[in-house]
Amino acid sequence: MVSESKSADRALEVLDAHRDEARPLLMRWAVVTVALQDLLKSHGKLELEWPEVGNAASRFFDKSGRLGVQTQSSEDALAPSPPLKGRSGMPGSLKLAVAFERLDRRIALWMQRWGFALLRISLAIVYLWFGALKPLGLSPASELVARTVTFISPEIFIPVLGVWECLIGLCLLFRPLVRVALLLLFLQMPGTALPLVLLPEICFTQFPYAPTLEGQYIIKNLILISAAIVVGGTVRHGKRRGLQERVTWNL
Repeated sequence: MVSESKSADRALEVLDAHRDEARPLLMRWAVVTVALQDLLKSHGKLELEWPEVGNAASRFFDKSGRLGVQTQSSEDALAPSPPLKGRSGMPGSLKLAVAFERLDRRIALWMQRWGFALLRISLAIVYLWFGALKPLGLSPASELVARTVTFISPEIFIPVLGVWECLIGLCLLFRPLVRVALLLLFLQMPGTALPLVLLPEICFTQFPYAPTLEGQYIIKNLILISAAIVVGGTVRHGKRRGLQERVTWNL
């Protein structure tokens, strides 16, 4: 016990002598320790102090075979210096860093949990809204569509296109039909890009780098395609919040 105490005193001397190097490492270690405390509290209903968390983490690594060297005392090796024991004794800058890290992690986790659903619903609203305007004759894109697709009567094609887009929106609202929505969406997308090729004089003021308002309207479909790909990535694991939570913790 005496030798362990001397080792701890010597370790403190080394840290004091190399304060500039040690301080950022201790701050990061403290942030990670608080994150582990939150994990143990939420999943195991355990209220542990920093030395206990350090001991559990060291044993976890030892058990996993990730540490090649066994320490004499995991608790003493990983325990913070006396001024850092307990959250109440942390310096103000360290408390601020820990609080920011916790807030940042919670915000990221909230976005991870709900971002996919919000994106899917947003896509559904866009397709339902814009699609419903076409059969009603209220869509500003109808003229552009009519000039692009000349081999089918606009009176037939534009309402059919509107119904198609409404089907995409409706399928996006119901998770079991998301695959159908994505299929319909990716079949429809190439047609929306045709004016860029067939009507460059309408879509660009200076081809190919200065799009008109109509050109911008078409180019923004790149965002819809990317959003659809993200939604497609959730069709198998969208409801597995635990998996999403682990991904967020590992970022």
